Amino acid sequence: MSQTRQTCRRPLEAFPAFAAANFDRLSDILENQLSAKFMRLPVRGDNIEAVANSAQLTHTQLWYCSYGMPLSVKFPDGDYIRLQMQHRGTGATWEQGRMTGITEQQACVSRAEVEIDFAPDFEQLVWRVPKGVLEQRLALMTGHPVGYALDFAPAIDLASPKGAIFKQLFDCLIQSVELQASPSKALVVRELEQTLISAFLATCDHSGRRLLDGEAARAGSRQLRRAEAHIEANWDRPITIEELVAASGTSARSLFRSFKENRGCTPMEFARSLRLQHARQMLEGAYDATTVSEVAFSCGFGDLGRFAKDFHRAFGQLPSEVLAKRRLVVA
Repeated sequence: MSQTRQTCRRPLEAFPAFAAANFDRLSDILENQLSAKFMRLPVRGDNIEAVANSAQLTHTQLWYCSYGMPLSVKFPDGDYIRLQMQHRGTGATWEQGRMTGITEQQACVSRAEVEIDFAPDFEQLVWRVPKGVLEQRLALMTGHPVGYALDFAPAIDLASPKGAIFKQLFDCLIQSVELQASPSKALVVRELEQTLISAFLATCDHSGRRLLDGEAARAGSRQLRRAEAHIEANWDRPITIEELVAASGTSARSLFRSFKENRGCTPMEFARSLRLQHARQMLEGAYDATTVSEVAFSCGFGDLGRFAKDFHRAFGQLPSEVLAKRRLVVA
């Protein structure tokens, strides 16, 4: 194994799931922890480095897997949709006799029993989303109940405009999970997870596509005000699509359309604007010991660089400039 590979940081390292340095240990883990089995046996040896990390989120689960040797493994069916993204190298997934490559330009989506081929250098990121969560989210987005299991196309073109945006959101979720160490950052992770679930449904081809592609009805002014009032009352915590749908009495798509047409933004952008306004008020009334970081985190911003950029775009000043001005006044 090269020195570069040894010292390279792996995704989700703070969430170790298992590690194996020999074939027998790996075989035991696959069989007893993952209910998986080898389909093509690797060359047995004692110098392998199999590593898996796993983070459980509110609704979904993230995995990083690297086996360090060529092998083929069959994984059982489950109650989730499996999204595989390449981290390094290339791999392939076989589902019902159909092969889908996993490359820098293509992700794989599967919902049943699969066989996965790992090249020696293949490292993957896997996102498991419960089938029921996707069906419920689609119903919330469209206002129509989904009375059937969703069937997904096996691949996502990550080079397409929609695919590229989805990949950016996915990478952002991974990075946020790795950085979460406070309630404010956990808030960011929960909101990103919600966004990614919706983006997944909007990006993939699936059997519920016609519900999304149909024109969304407009939400009434009363429904819009209900949604705004709910956001204003809960600006300092994660706000889910489910909450907004329940509070407003309309579908998510209708609500998003009405926000765009009447407010020029999405509900989540509206929520971020409120958080920025609260952050500005806190900075303008700050005590000597107050820091920009404390204000950002208390207002739900886990990325200080993004917070500063959004703040400057909204108010024409950096948060540090507002805080410095406040301290001059107090002094």
